[in-house]
Amino acid sequence: MAPVGIPLFTLLLLAGLRVSGATVSDSFKDCSQFLYMRTAPTGIRGGNLKKICQRYGDKPRYATLYDSSRRLALYSAYTFKKSDGQRRMDTPWMYEPQLASEEESGNMQTLPPSDKTGPLIEDSQAMLEDYVDAVEYERGPLNPDQHQADNQDKAATYTLTNVVPQITDFVEGSWTAYTDRIRRRLNNFCRGVSYVVTGVTISGLTIRRGGQDRMAIPKHLWSAYCCPRYDRNSPYEVRYMFPSYAAYGLNEIVGHSVVEVSLKTLESFLKNQTGMDKNASVDESFRDCSQFLYHQRPPRGMRLEGLHTICQRYDDEPRYATLYDPARHIPLYSAYTFKGSTGEKIDSHPWMYEPQLLSTSETGNMQPFRQTGADQHLEQTQAVLADYTDALSYERGQLTPDQHQSSPADKAATYTLTNAVPITGEFLRNHWEPHLDTIRQRLNNYCRGTAYIVTGITTAGRAIRRGNINRVTIPKHIWSAYCCPDFDPGVPYDVRYKFPSYAVYGLNDVLDNYVNEVSPKRLEALVKREMPVDQDFQLFHSNCIPAV
Repeated sequence: MAPVGIPLFTLLLLAGLRVSGATVSDSFKDCSQFLYMRTAPTGIRGGNLKKICQRYGDKPRYATLYDSSRRLALYSAYTFKKSDGQRRMDTPWMYEPQLASEEESGNMQTLPPSDKTGPLIEDSQAMLEDYVDAVEYERGPLNPDQHQADNQDKAATYTLTNVVPQITDFVEGSWTAYTDRIRRRLNNFCRGVSYVVTGVTISGLTIRRGGQDRMAIPKHLWSAYCCPRYDRNSPYEVRYMFPSYAAYGLNEIVGHSVVEVSLKTLESFLKNQTGMDKNASVDESFRDCSQFLYHQRPPRGMRLEGLHTICQRYDDEPRYATLYDPARHIPLYSAYTFKGSTGEKIDSHPWMYEPQLLSTSETGNMQPFRQTGADQHLEQTQAVLADYTDALSYERGQLTPDQHQSSPADKAATYTLTNAVPITGEFLRNHWEPHLDTIRQRLNNYCRGTAYIVTGITTAGRAIRRGNINRVTIPKHIWSAYCCPDFDPGVPYDVRYKFPSYAVYGLNDVLDNYVNEVSPKRLEALVKREMPVDQDFQLFHSNCIPAV
């Protein structure tokens, strides 16, 4: 019987975003050996996609799906060769003659001087000149030199149809570190052929030259490997990563850490890139905790690519909902219902983590951190206690606060790092906690029904660093809004205008910190200005206006 991970690799990744029957296409017939079960990816749509069997020295080296209209490789599929990780430094960049004309040679060729590059070549694929003024980007290979052993296999990776524009800090930092980590893992524990597919998602941004869009810029890079025959005595910390595992990373200046995930998680991530039904009443991942969302609907207009919707469970019961960014190791918001409370906090409750971010097969309940510390896999998916150890200016600030819950279990459930963000001690103690108490008293006194609250953040690029890498993004602002459709009509005049809904935001800074109560519309304008959300971003369905 085949290992359970192998069908996933075949159907979910090598079948693209939709599962369908596939055979080796004519273009891949001479390089089907680089595809698991000789099956090419299907289901990836585009207007001008070309299947390239990448040839060098009259020999096929790997397979690439190329988008000629965007002048971008969508993926390259190759077999990993055990390697010492050294790069070949003396290979000139090449182009693909087959894209310019079907009558040309099947071998990649060295790029001619720019003044001798014909229009057929320049129109069909990226050129070196496209990168000259794009100073933030480097040519990042999908099939990397470091994953090949033979000099000619290494040389074959130096074609512009195998590279994509990657942010320099990303390619030289977290992505290269990930590539080397996979090299060592497969060197040590893969006993047979390892099939690798590395690809991109599209951002909509482009590199321009001569007043024209020349090349699409990836939003994310992703990769997955499949090693059907592996060392079954491999150490525990890597055993679950066989026979297959995956990763993705954000191709931006800030927040570009690489997250290793299961194939199922990567599949869900790639599906999100195709767009979601923005009119859905409840996000699929929030179906078990929709009671914490006004009209059972999450905030509208959030861009969900690469994010996880978590139904936060404690003691087998859902407690609140969180939208989590695993690349930045931070929640973007938590949504909860206010419980009439005295404002007392739990003393010394242990902090917990979210097993669902590790694997969909894990328990749905948050779990206390082990006393031995977090393992590498856990650290890749979420923040851990060690991230805050040397961040002396910051405390773990809850988005769903203990003070707004009443039962011991509901209070305990707020102590998970997937509900916490780095907040400066001065801002937390002098401004945010007093505001939380103001809202607690207001809702205790004047909200007669359920009060729905969403608390979230904006970001500005700063991060807590550990081990010389960005670990946890630091919020620029903390914001919150409540919706209480059933309130006391006799509420005093000075607070009457703050019902049924009102909002607040504060600047999370050591020196210049404050909170400012505003209308929900003003808060929505702030979030649209500071964060990548849609222009129809809305905190509460119908602006929390009760139906007549």
